[in-house]
Amino acid sequence: MSEKKRYLIGYRDGAVVPRNVETVIDSLETRLEGIKRTKKLRTGQSVIEMTEEQAIRLAEEEPDLIIEEDRELEMFLAMPGIMPEVPAEAELSLSFRVIDEETDRPVENVTIYCTGSGVTYKGVTDRKGTAAVRVYETALRHIIASPRDTYWSKLLPSPRLKDSAEIDIRLKKLPVDGNHGWGRRLPGMDKTGNRFTGRGVRIAVIDSGTAGREDLKTAGGCNTLDARAPDAWNVDEKGHGTHCCGIIASQDDKAGVRGMAPDAGIYSLKVFPGGRFSDLVEAVNWCIDNYMDIISMSVGSRSHSAQVEQALREANERGITCIAAAGNDGGPVSYPAAYESVMAVSAVGKRGTFPEDSAHKLQEGDYLSADGEIFFAGFSNYGPEIDVCAPGVAILSTVPTGYAAWDGTSMACAAVAGLAALILEAYPEIRTGDEWQPYYVRSIINDSATDTGLPQEMQGAGLPGADPALAAALKRREYENEILTSYRQYMEQLLERTGAAVREIEESLKKLRRLKRK
Repeated sequence: MSEKKRYLIGYRDGAVVPRNVETVIDSLETRLEGIKRTKKLRTGQSVIEMTEEQAIRLAEEEPDLIIEEDRELEMFLAMPGIMPEVPAEAELSLSFRVIDEETDRPVENVTIYCTGSGVTYKGVTDRKGTAAVRVYETALRHIIASPRDTYWSKLLPSPRLKDSAEIDIRLKKLPVDGNHGWGRRLPGMDKTGNRFTGRGVRIAVIDSGTAGREDLKTAGGCNTLDARAPDAWNVDEKGHGTHCCGIIASQDDKAGVRGMAPDAGIYSLKVFPGGRFSDLVEAVNWCIDNYMDIISMSVGSRSHSAQVEQALREANERGITCIAAAGNDGGPVSYPAAYESVMAVSAVGKRGTFPEDSAHKLQEGDYLSADGEIFFAGFSNYGPEIDVCAPGVAILSTVPTGYAAWDGTSMACAAVAGLAALILEAYPEIRTGDEWQPYYVRSIINDSATDTGLPQEMQGAGLPGADPALAAALKRREYENEILTSYRQYMEQLLERTGAAVREIEESLKKLRRLKRK
């Protein structure tokens, strides 16, 4: 018999399975020998383990059902371009010592990537800042020291190796000073953008969870992974979700970084590690049920899922602006970013925003903006589905253990989600609660974008800007403030004149009383 696979089974004509169709799905375990249901979604879909032959036969018997493989999702990693790892046994033993360049103190938990011809050798520093890595090759493409937090990465290009080589690496500290670096500075974010904070807007981040931090407040969420506690959304083993949430809504304090929309309500939907289409469908349905305004998705797959597309189309019709990272493998736009109901975001970087000897240097692509300052990230996916581009190289944000500068279309996606929150706060009249709401948000973002000169399939409409996106709202706010100020001044003058008149009347009454007594 063929090997069993996981299949997600749902209704062909809707994201919510009708009762009569749900009954059919519920009966499959008794109808088909040897199959097993491993998960049932609240909206009626089920995950069933069965053979490919059984799936084909079931599709023929039940044309109203969608039966598709429940494929594993890809999390867009923060170090794009790292090649597969190899077994530990190797020819050369490399010894690394990693220290703080200012204090000479050892730095632990630094991942050492030694990139050879098609493979990567890996090690992690201990408390003494040392790591041993065994490699098969005497010439490497480069060595990268990638710290967990606090420091910039370090790039050693084209190292020549000898037996038992010893390599010292000195790391520079990140400039954590209350600013978000260029990643937050979409055009005008440091001026116009600061006039709005995302207050009253609910944003769902579908990712690896969000760790609790004092400078990153989350309002709730859900863990949709199989056999996991639903309330474990605040566990983030990868740090990826925490980083994306920080770009959107980290708080402004002297020791940290400020997000795009620090007063927005952030909800964490955990689908990693190990998430599948079914977990993503469940996360999107949770967003619909809990009245989210925006969904930010740092997930992807090379495979289409009719049921994921269906759920996102339903979310769009319910007024949710869905935004997704384009992907980090330099190929076609991944799903779900490629769906029509989703806003696809690619990544760009800017020269001079990171040390030249950091690993971020590897992300510089061959395509430059008209002024030569902005480059299309070499890892970013691209295609006709791209709506806009956004900062995605050397983006400083929160991680569970501190702060880190990471790369990826995930970071770009989060920046656009933050701008969408400001737009919803600035223009309350567009919050219609139906498909017009995301249409207006997407239109404002696209119209605000500046053409950088990059090819359209890379930048879409271009680089969004807070100035053009929020200018009309800012003028209205200033006009309303002028009216309120004028009204307040008028009332103060009126009260002053009234007070003077009252005092004059009181004096006249006193004079009358005195005359009467005489």
